[in-house]
Amino acid sequence: MGYIQQHAARHGFVPGMVPGRLVMPAAEEGAPPILTLTFDPQAALADDPNQAAVRDVTLSFDVPQTDAKAEPFIAWQASAQALSLGMDAAIVDDNGQPLSPQGFAAIGAELGKLYEALEARDIAAGSMVARRLFS
Repeated sequence: MGYIQQHAARHGFVPGMVPGRLVMPAAEEGAPPILTLTFDPQAALADDPNQAAVRDVTLSFDVPQTDAKAEPFIAWQASAQALSLGMDAAIVDDNGQPLSPQGFAAIGAELGKLYEALEARDIAAGSMVARRLFS
């Protein structure tokens, strides 16, 4: 676990409020984090967390909670690639399939559509209305 924390800290992640969670804080005070890095909370609560094995780490962001102007997708993609290189780890999707540059591009395109749909309904991502509605 210390290995994960060490690498994540280099990229701006800090411990979250919940065991097994590191966050990249938003620039705005009190705003939800831009990114969340989660892993087995039991590893974080182990007697010796540095000896606990962690096999899977999930990097995510909450679309309705995160303003598009904060560019969470760019931060997500850059963090995934940097952490992958630093920890010699693979980047995979929810199905365990390797995530290629084309996969990142497809996710970015779908995300753009989602942000536009929220904006069109007057519940722009990151707004107080979206934060209340989707929390």
